[in-house]
Amino acid sequence: MDSFTAITLAVFLPFILAGILPVVEKVLKNRIGWYAAAVAFLSLVLVAQVAPKVIHGENIQGSISWIPSLGIDLSFYGDGLSVMFGLIVSTVGIIIMSYSNGYMSKREDLPRYYQQLLFFMGSMLGMVFSANFIQLFIFWELTSITSFMLIGYWRNRPMSVYGATKSMLITATGGLFMLAGFLVLHAMTGTFDIPTILHSESTIEFIKGNELFIITLFLILIGAASKSAQGPFYIWLPNAMEAPTPVSAFLHSATMVKAGIYLVARIHPIFSGTEAWFILVSGVGIITMLVAGFLAFRQTDIKGILAYSTISQLAYLMTMYGYTTLHHPGIGVAAATFHLLNHASFKACLFLVAGIVAHETATRDITKMGGLRKEMPITFILAVIGALSMAGIPPLNGFLSKEMFYEASWEMGHLLGGSFTYIIPALAVLGGILTFAYSIKLIDGIFLGKRPTHGLPEHIHDPCWKMILPTSFLAALIVLFGLVPSIPIHYIVQPATEAILQEPVHLHVHLWHGITPALIMTIATFILGILMYTRYDRIAAWQNSFNSKHPKVSINYFYDATVNNAKSVTFGFSSRMQPGNIKTYVVALLLLMLVLFIIPIIVLSADIIPSTLNFDIPPYEAILFLFMIVAALGAALLPRYMPAIISLSALGYLVSLLFIYLSAPDLALTQVLVETLTTIIFILAIVKIPQKFREHMTKSVIARDLLIASAVGLTVFIIMINATQGIVSPFESLSHYFIENSLPLAGGHNIVNVIIVDFRAYDTLGEIAVLCLAAFGVYNLIHSRGEEE
Repeated sequence: MDSFTAITLAVFLPFILAGILPVVEKVLKNRIGWYAAAVAFLSLVLVAQVAPKVIHGENIQGSISWIPSLGIDLSFYGDGLSVMFGLIVSTVGIIIMSYSNGYMSKREDLPRYYQQLLFFMGSMLGMVFSANFIQLFIFWELTSITSFMLIGYWRNRPMSVYGATKSMLITATGGLFMLAGFLVLHAMTGTFDIPTILHSESTIEFIKGNELFIITLFLILIGAASKSAQGPFYIWLPNAMEAPTPVSAFLHSATMVKAGIYLVARIHPIFSGTEAWFILVSGVGIITMLVAGFLAFRQTDIKGILAYSTISQLAYLMTMYGYTTLHHPGIGVAAATFHLLNHASFKACLFLVAGIVAHETATRDITKMGGLRKEMPITFILAVIGALSMAGIPPLNGFLSKEMFYEASWEMGHLLGGSFTYIIPALAVLGGILTFAYSIKLIDGIFLGKRPTHGLPEHIHDPCWKMILPTSFLAALIVLFGLVPSIPIHYIVQPATEAILQEPVHLHVHLWHGITPALIMTIATFILGILMYTRYDRIAAWQNSFNSKHPKVSINYFYDATVNNAKSVTFGFSSRMQPGNIKTYVVALLLLMLVLFIIPIIVLSADIIPSTLNFDIPPYEAILFLFMIVAALGAALLPRYMPAIISLSALGYLVSLLFIYLSAPDLALTQVLVETLTTIIFILAIVKIPQKFREHMTKSVIARDLLIASAVGLTVFIIMINATQGIVSPFESLSHYFIENSLPLAGGHNIVNVIIVDFRAYDTLGEIAVLCLAAFGVYNLIHSRGEEE
């Protein structure tokens, strides 16, 4: 199998095999989690097949024609960066779906749960392997949609719905800004193809010198920051912890939140080496790292602590990827890439530990825990490995990438010079101190100290092997990558770093490098981290006090106010614009139509009535027109509903006769069918109401309605008599184009059908989509009414 086919299958197999999961569930029953894990394993095997070529410096690229008119293909690109993410996504996917077999209750809707996990995994794989920005955006938004469903998996819980909605609003809106940035980038380069831009030095130089450089970078980074919970967009991630814990481990440690980091790494060669890149990327990263690390102190929910630690750790990555100067554009790339891999392992491990603890204790409140090391010894060991790795304790993998972070910070500070020589390293150390403190809190608060006398189940123990084994595998990776870093460095990190920097690199990572500034910074982190931990509870109490006194000093406050005010404002607007009187709506629409058509006619046309009108009307047409006028007057003037409807229906059938006379039998048939259906619906509705018009109409109302109707009729008349020659000169009819091209381009003899199905296919598709959405809405209304009854 060639590499492009392997990548394509790795992306689409989760979607395809998830589709048949309900059928598989009838055979495997509650064991369908193993089926989902097997699907993830297939994707891992397919991605691993590509890895050897990427390790040896070969990039994989292929495409299938998709939208040739826009120069967009269904294309995939495999280099060190995308393969690293592919390996992380599929490996963690196997672990999470295996773990879920023990975590998820048999009473849950398991087919829906595993389907959504597989859809999400496929979306992530599609995003990281996309070779053009439009395709990347599509898969990007698919991750937002699937994560919305997963976060809101427990649909009967208000906080779950709130968290899902919050994540969807923030990440999807950020995605639209990102799309705008892609469109501006396309306007500069003339292409959406990612490899084309990455491999063209002249194109990159042109982008950096373009006046739209800043706005393009800013728009794309809004999308990245919103997805990776950076800057003010961090607020969605803590609320997303309402999802099942395996979902949190999958989405919020190794995959979804890394999407923004992936985007930053992918566009690094295009925008790095500039002041704007350092200020926007590292600036946002450093601020988020410190704020999130500080806010983690006041969290009592163990998943809440992990949520803020995730935000802080992602900010580490943003900071390192942002370290850049003109002559040294990739100072922190290797460190960030290694820490990205390490974070996926230790944070997924910690989330799974949190799931075990909550599963066994029936609570996530860390203030109600303590002393569980004796009852859960295996879980305790796994938690220690994960937490100490996050804290940067040797010989675990987190220590190595933290050292590299400190080295990059030291180098960046000295390259900037001046006060930044020590400010940048000092801020890095401060971030490490905060990380150290909340990492120790996880161990101390849950497993050390004395067991509470009440609030916990009497019998607590380590869980079944289905939950222990996946977590142990991650813990083993943490130790292995720490003791033998050459394995991940050579086979994963180095190819990914080369893909980002677009040049060969040789990385050498060891546990001991001698006495270096980074080692001194690490020692300072441990000492000051221990001192800060002794003040941990005081800091948390101060934060709680401050928050209670100043609730408005919170981004969450403004988010909630905006959403709630949006509801009240839109309700007030709709109550004024849609008071319930249909006649008001009709009048407003007709007046709008008059404005839209009359102004252009007056401004652009000196001769409203064409001088070339043909008044030679055959007798048959004249008789038809006469009957149509009579039918229209009958519909308007008859005092009872039923005769008025029959008169209106007669007008429709007369129009179909006119179509037949003008040699358009297909239009006539359509008109007859539609007219028959609407007449039946009208009659079925009318028989339920009084048969006479009861609305009292004054002379002024009649005069107003007559004036509006006459103006609309005259406007439509002018438009129709100009339809064949146009109000604006010169005018060329489009009919000849359709006549000439319906057969060669669309293979159809029926020109009207060809126009609807081929030339106006997107418009027709849109109409079908609207009708489908309306049908779903009607179904849900009927269904909800049935549930209430």
